[in-house]
Amino acid sequence: MKSRGRGFTLIEVLLTLAILSTILVLLLSSFKGAERTLEILSDRSGAFRQLRIGMDRIGTDLAGAFSSQGNETTAFSCKADKFSGKPASTLLFTAFDLPDTTGARPASGLVKVRYFPKVSEDGKYIELHREQADLPLIENRIPTSESRLASRLLGFRVELFDGRKWIQEWPPPGGSKFLLPGKVSFVLTDHRGQEYKRTIPLPLAGQEASTLFSGKRRVEGK
Repeated sequence: MKSRGRGFTLIEVLLTLAILSTILVLLLSSFKGAERTLEILSDRSGAFRQLRIGMDRIGTDLAGAFSSQGNETTAFSCKADKFSGKPASTLLFTAFDLPDTTGARPASGLVKVRYFPKVSEDGKYIELHREQADLPLIENRIPTSESRLASRLLGFRVELFDGRKWIQEWPPPGGSKFLLPGKVSFVLTDHRGQEYKRTIPLPLAGQEASTLFSGKRRVEGK
């Protein structure tokens, strides 16, 4: 007589199912962990890209900053403040305009730029906004444009070099309001507390007396 093949007992089947279930749970946890890691990396990448674009915009505007002696409209100013204990500076200055590639606004040559903070809707963070006024030296009806440059910040701090030391407000005490700082350093702090700093030299600092109201440099001998 041929012997029948031995089958699996109920205990063996249950043990196999338990092992398979454990393996599936581990694989699922691994996939969820990888997905969460991808979300974190994507969020950090997006936040860093936003900060980089914002810092490039501020740096470009500052590099074109100028002041014309005797014309208060072109005066450079910076005010240091705090929102809920977070550093929140406000920058206001006149600068040479960059061409508008979108064609949405007319080329004005000069713009009045203001960088200012706002508290986010949830009250946890600071948002950095940029406001631009075209043709600031003459009366016009062109509306100002405002855009949010960065969000979820824990601070926006500005320091200015007066030739001897770094200060947080401009103009310096006892100094002329028509002078430009030699350098401007600004720091953006993201939602994780990471600081990103950039220092921008102002090429037209010290030339305030030679800049006409139109913003065009005076040509020697004319």
